[in-house]
Amino acid sequence: MNIKTESTAVVDAKDTPYSACLLFSANALARAITAIGDAEFGRFGLSYSHAYLLCEVVDQPGVSPSQLSNTLFLTPSTITRLVEKLEQKRLVRRESEGKKTLVYPTEAGQALRPAIAEAWQRTGEQYARAIGPENVCAFTEQVFKAARALGDSA
Repeated sequence: MNIKTESTAVVDAKDTPYSACLLFSANALARAITAIGDAEFGRFGLSYSHAYLLCEVVDQPGVSPSQLSNTLFLTPSTITRLVEKLEQKRLVRRESEGKKTLVYPTEAGQALRPAIAEAWQRTGEQYARAIGPENVCAFTEQVFKAARALGDSA
């Protein structure tokens, strides 16, 4: 049995009447992907957001919070929270240079970089198994392009 939704898309009844809604579907996707990331990065006590930030700091020692905010598409207050958490874990440190604050990795943070790379590899493998290796890159590009377009219009 098929159900016609407001958007005029036809949805298989075994799905949900909301699966034709981008907001609903995007959030369902985000929850599924987050669960995979949480499992992988939880192995070493990080969220995927902490892992992204730590990679940026290791790859660009002395990066500013505003650069991190721009690169990671996160608000400055979220960057501050993430950096504080990584400081508590002794993975990064902040240094002030006049009015500027810069973020540096600690030795422990640098040492964690290979494990993070392996976790990214495992998450990518899980995505590929679920949606097909030939689809992962194209799908990721489409999602990011849509996110940028919708973010720019807000």
